[in-house]
Amino acid sequence: MAEFTLELNDDQKQVRDWIHGFAADVMRPAAAEWDEREETPWPVIQEAAKLGIYSLDFYAQQFFDPTGLGIPMAMEELFWGDAGIGLSIAGTGLAAVGVLANGTEEQIGTWIPQMYGDASDVKVAAFCSSEPDAGSDVSAMRTRAVYDEAKDEWVLNGTKTWATNGGIANVHVVVALVDPELGSKGHASFIVPPATEGLSQGQKFKKHGIRASHTAEVVLENVRVPGHCLLGGKEKLDERLARARERARKGGER
Repeated sequence: MAEFTLELNDDQKQVRDWIHGFAADVMRPAAAEWDEREETPWPVIQEAAKLGIYSLDFYAQQFFDPTGLGIPMAMEELFWGDAGIGLSIAGTGLAAVGVLANGTEEQIGTWIPQMYGDASDVKVAAFCSSEPDAGSDVSAMRTRAVYDEAKDEWVLNGTKTWATNGGIANVHVVVALVDPELGSKGHASFIVPPATEGLSQGQKFKKHGIRASHTAEVVLENVRVPGHCLLGGKEKLDERLARARERARKGGER
């Protein structure tokens, strides 16, 4: 086993210097303006996309860096440039990782490219889990997803909060309860495609810092998504819920 080290190799240093140059030349000069405007810095994100920094390929390369230093190194340089703009660039990764962790190969190939768009038409994505009365406690979540078997659709209702890119995203990834009796074991994640009816932005939060990053509530009112938008698929979900119910049943036996 190779000895662990925080020293960067030559390839990593080259990538670090490339990102540092972007942070110094593009992000820092723009930071004060976008912080004051409290708006998503679309021109800066587009410039990052043109250079290849804001892209699925770039984050995949860093994520699969065998040393484990790729993502921390990239984030350190971007956030040195500016925390608000850095989060605007990195925030889509939260939703992308949610799909990578739970989605099928088809879902990964379909939705993650739509989260980023391309250099001529950049997009962002949002990961929606936290709630006003639950924070990040999944066991206290109230957002519900109910399956309409006749239409093979899931119906989502609830409110998410503190969502980076919430309401302005091209693709939203929403965590919802499908079996409230199972608590934190009874949830699932769903893709909400672009322009889906019933999803709207609630209040946009005014913050003391990191203001170039959009943070808002996401309101779901009878949002209907196709069955194939359940990450991992229904068969996998049903199997997981059955195991959770069996463990709960055995735990309740005396």
